[in-house]
Formats: sequence, C-alpha cells, structure tokens
Amino acid sequence: MIHTVLGDISGDKLGLTLMHEHITWDPDGAASTRKYETDEVVDFILPYLTDLKSFGCSTLVEATPFGAGRDIEILKRCSEKSGLNIITCAGAWDGSDKPGKFVIESVLNATIDEIAANWSSEFTCGIGSTGVKPGFIKIALGDTGEITGLQEKLLRAAARTSSRTGACIQCHTFSPASAQKAVSIIEEENLLYDRFIWVHADGAMDFKTTKALAAKGIWVEYDCLARIPDYSRYMDLMKMTLDTGMADRLLLSQDAGCYYYGERNNETTIFPYSRIFKEFLPLCLQNGISEGVFAKLLVENPGKVLTSGKVLTLTEGRGA
Repeated sequence: MIHTVLGDISGDKLGLTLMHEHITWDPDGAASTRKYETDEVVDFILPYLTDLKSFGCSTLVEATPFGAGRDIEILKRCSEKSGLNIITCAGAWDGSDKPGKFVIESVLNATIDEIAANWSSEFTCGIGSTGVKPGFIKIALGDTGEITGLQEKLLRAAARTSSRTGACIQCHTFSPASAQKAVSIIEEENLLYDRFIWVHADGAMDFKTTKALAAKGIWVEYDCLARIPDYSRYMDLMKMTLDTGMADRLLLSQDAGCYYYGERNNETTIFPYSRIFKEFLPLCLQNGISEGVFAKLLVENPGKVLTSGKVLTLTEGRGA
C-alpha cells in the first residue's frame, strides 16, 4: 500500500505520477514564525493543481519536509479539492549554503538513532495528531560539494528509517561527488540501493556518474525541468539514458510550484505543474522517444519505488 494524505491506496491507484513537486515552502526555515491562512494558500495553489489533473496526472509527490513548510492540513485540503493523490514526507532538508536553517531544533540536537525512531514512528503512528502517514523520506545534502556532519547524520537516520519501514529516500543534491559519497554511506548502513533516489541527478548533467550510480541499483531522477527555459539540451541526455538501458532506474518530475509563505505570490512566481505535459513530453515525442517510455517513467517506476510495506531483501535491493 501507498500512504497518501487522505489514506492508503493500492499501487494500481497511483496512476500518472510526478515524483518531486512542492505545494508550500517557507523561506524562513525551521525558526519561522510566519502567519498564513489555510484558505488563502489552498485557493492560490488549487488552479495549478486542477490544471495538472486535466492532463491526466493522478498523483503528486510533495517533497517539502517539516522545517521547510510542510503543512498537512493544506495538503489534505488540496487533495480533497483537486482530486489528486498527494503524498507527503518525513525527513529534514539541509541543502543550499545555509546549514541547519531548515532543520528543526529537536533533530539538530538528536542522535542518529533518535531521529530514525521519530521518523519511523510517523510511518507507523502518523504525523503528530493528524493520523496522516508519510509516503517517503526527504533529505537534502551536499549542495556546496561537501557532505557536512549534520547532513551525514540525516542521511544515516534516513537509511535506518528506510530499513525499518521500507520507505524510499529522496536525496536532494546537485553535486555528483556528494551523490557518490552518499551512496558510499548508504552502503555502510546496508541500505538497499532500491530505496535511494538521487534527486536532481540532471542538475550537473554528469552522465558518467549518473550511469555508474544507476548501475549499482539506485534510482536517478531528472527533475530540474521547472526552471529550464529550453528543453533541447535534455534530448541528448534522455536518449543516452534510454539507449544505455537506464529506463528501469529513471524517474521524472519538475520541482515545480509553489506557495511561498510570507512572500508575494502571483503568476510570475510559480512554476506550473503541467509544463512537463505541455512542453517537455511533446518535444521528446518529436525527437523519437516513444509514449511507452513515459508510461514506464511516470506510472510503472513511481509505483515500484513508492510501494511501501514490503521490506526488500538485501539481494533484491542491491541487484548487480
């Protein structure tokens, strides 16, 4: 079963899925005292969600963790009103060059095992008093090219949470060197490769590293599409990826959205969720990439990586 903000669904109900988007974000981070109205946020974001739904998308994976603006009530209301399955996350975000800004104090001061125990409890008991269970773990690390002590602690806690729950980890990093280091850390933790997603694997366009890590069995995600004005440079990347047999380890999304708490929000500050269907997929089709490929990347693969409750054996997860 797959946990959504409105309850569990079976894998066959997942449908067309975007694996990494945002509905809310708080630029002030974990110490934020911003006030906002739930109705205001929902009313602002809803037209973009219904637009996405009109293109046949069924599920949006919302990658904003606690400390960065996760709001369960907003996500529930957005799901109810749009008809989309929305999946939220456990975890903590420590990307960019502002260490600790988006990590809550209790996590900053906790041990690896204490963090893992708290995150694991969200999968078994729900998030706080909401009853909502996360569908995956979100962390961020290594944007500066180095994995800090805090980031390594978060990664190890995520690995231990994943081993206990079967949930996958979305790991944000733009640095290929950091991605390689992260994989070496999950190997030390004996985490199944199948449970790890390198988010923003297209950020540096380092195909050699992407191919090498995918060959180990991790998932790689191309999801920098929201902010790219011209998709033409993606055509060679997509063809190389597919021609080298990586379709079984590739996920697609955009990192689009969202409502920024406390900032001016209008049509010039949001990246629409439907752009992947309006622009990216048609260009791929024009360049000879078949529709069947996208059924795999947007339906079959998300279903495999998000299906929770099945804790794989080491052999199943590690593969080659």
